Amino acid sequence: MNILLIEDDAILSDTICQSLKPVRCVQCNSLSGAFDQMEEQWDVILLDLNLPDGSGMQFLQILREISDVPVIIISSRDSNQEIIAGYTAQADDYLVKPFGLDILRAKTDRILFRTHTLRKSGCILVAGKGLLVGDNDRSITLSPTETAILSCLFSRSLSHYSDLIRHIYTRTGKEATVRTVSTRISELKRKLVDISLSIIGNASSGYSVKRDL
Repeated sequence: MNILLIEDDAILSDTICQSLKPVRCVQCNSLSGAFDQMEEQWDVILLDLNLPDGSGMQFLQILREISDVPVIIISSRDSNQEIIAGYTAQADDYLVKPFGLDILRAKTDRILFRTHTLRKSGCILVAGKGLLVGDNDRSITLSPTETAILSCLFSRSLSHYSDLIRHIYTRTGKEATVRTVSTRISELKRKLVDISLSIIGNASSGYSVKRDL
């Protein structure tokens, strides 16, 4: 996953990127720099409107001619007129400074969830790509069945065999047995060691994921 952050306040920019880990966050501090990054593949763009060499609104208007990548405006401009203008220019959300980093992260996660990207215990599951990224900058590639199992575990506090079997069928179209699920969970446990994540629980109590300390 790649987020482009267009923000000229270096301290705020660093703080935002740190809070969004393990998502990769590329920082840009000017309108001209933003235009240089426009045609790259981004999952979300965080856009300040007050830039040293122009308005972020110019960037958004031109961006929308070539891309529908989700954009969250982060700006100190708090008038109704400015906010409406942002939505009129097809921003997906508008966050007025100062804002809580937890609010920004929740909004970003909501957008990523629409693209089947889930966050849990400091890790990011990109279900559409079969990729799990840890906050230690390591990643592992998953099979479709492994992706389905983790997608279920990431979206629930507790998953039983029936939940996992149904999720596998929904995501892969394949029928799974209890034995299949048990085997795949054992394989996943070995893989997840590399990113300090564990699957805990058992067949009778259900399964969940947790971060290794």
